[in-house]
Order: sequence, then structure tokens, then C-alpha cells
Amino acid sequence: MPATKFTKLALATLLTSMVSGTTNALLTNPIRTVISRDIKTPDPVPQSGIDEAVSLMSSGRMYRYNVPNAAESTVSKCEVEIAEYTGHKYCVALNSCGSAIMLMMKCAGLKNGDEVLSNAFTFGAVPSAIEHAGGKAVYVESDYNHVMDVDDLENKLVE
Repeated sequence: MPATKFTKLALATLLTSMVSGTTNALLTNPIRTVISRDIKTPDPVPQSGIDEAVSLMSSGRMYRYNVPNAAESTVSKCEVEIAEYTGHKYCVALNSCGSAIMLMMKCAGLKNGDEVLSNAFTFGAVPSAIEHAGGKAVYVESDYNHVMDVDDLENKLVE
């Protein structure tokens, strides 16, 4: 892959998304983004990236809807750069993983009232995202290791 030049903020955003594990592609995308390094220890954000992020936050221009031209917003530019870097046609910056889960379920075709199996031992954003997408969370009990109990999962799949 040829060297890619990023703005400092795009690089900081990309590094942050890699650390949080949110760079996986949609299943319908033929290009799969794969993280091949240990992400348990985050990379330090360079001071220049921190300075640019603070400058952006201080300006109040953090969104594409509060600038004269949405395509020229910092968010839109970051999305374009990250899409180009990962080889994807599109990239959408969201405010949280919960929003990303909700959008993913809508894109996957979740219909109002569809049941979605979820580990009962989960963060509140997961069932909230299911509900916001129009689905109904169905909780699968957890075993001692806090993973889905296989027997309960089988029962829920049969129901």
C-alpha cells in the first residue's frame, strides 16, 4: 500500500478507532478491514493531533451541519481520508458505538419488532441500540465466564 498523508486530526481519529475496534466493514462490503496487530495497548496520540483536536473543539465546528459547506467540514474530510485509507467506498463518523450498532442493524435489514439475541451480561448501549433500531432485545443468560450460555442460546433459537 502506498504511503498515505493524513491531516493530524484524521490520523488521531483513525488511531482511536483502531484501538476501540470500530473499523470492521459492513458484511455487504467486499473489502474487509482487519486489524493485525495487538490493540490492547493503545498507541500514544501525537501532541500535534491533540492540539488540532483541541483547536477544533474550541472552534465549535465539530459537526458537518454547523459549517457553511458540509463537504468541507473536518468530520467530512476525516471520513473521506479514512475511507480512502481502508479501501472502503464510504465512511460515516458516529458519536458512539451504540449509534454504530443501531445503524448496522438498520443497514442489515432489521425490521420493527424483529427479535435480536443479546448476551444478558452486557453494557446498556447494546439493548438500547437494538430498541432504537426497532428490534426487540431477547436476553440470553450468561455462564460463569460472562459469555452466552450455550444451552439457553439453543432454547432461545428454538422458541
